[in-house]
Amino acid sequence: MTANAKGNSSKQADFTRIVKKAYDKGVNENGMTLEKIMEELKADLKNMMIS
Repeated sequence: MTANAKGNSSKQADFTRIVKKAYDKGVNENGMTLEKIMEELKADLKNMMIS
């Protein structure tokens, strides 16, 4: 596997983890609004892109 393929695989795993975290928060936390979930999701995705 090339270094580029490993990097893409890692980013895909990070993306999946971030989306699952947002979903779990939305399902399990009372008072969680779509706006709050979207704000956290955007912040997490921006941090993923910087890394």
